[in-house]
Amino acid sequence: MIQVSIPGRGTMNLEVLVLDYNGTLALDGKMFESVKESLRRLSPFLEIHILTSDTYGTVVQQCEGLPVKVNVLKSTEHVKEKADYVLQFDREVVAIGNGANDQIMLQHAHLGIAVIGLEGASTQALLSADLIVHNIENALGLLIETQRLKATLRL
Repeated sequence: MIQVSIPGRGTMNLEVLVLDYNGTLALDGKMFESVKESLRRLSPFLEIHILTSDTYGTVVQQCEGLPVKVNVLKSTEHVKEKADYVLQFDREVVAIGNGANDQIMLQHAHLGIAVIGLEGASTQALLSADLIVHNIENALGLLIETQRLKATLRL
């Protein structure tokens, strides 16, 4: 668990990390190498889940050996499927994504982070997030160095 007290907001007890894959963790189906190390660093503290439509068919191979659970979306309603996935947990969830289909997932998470990566980010995702960062390394860095969360989210 990652515990962080945010002045004016209370204490977050984050236990689950739900991540979009393409556009967030990966570009053109290939995961950024820097992400792999961050996921390893976070895995003792968070249960890590990756959600994807697996557009490029690479997610299983790219996540091999990583401490993550991969879930390839099955429906044609990815917005609902991602939101329902986050809602299944009875623990506090942090969700990270960039696409229009991440909008409700980010809203339902205890902490929603939108990433403006090389693919950009949808306006819906940005408006649904608690905070916005330039890239996935910055997003994961907030969870590794939680004082950054305090500085950004305090009231």
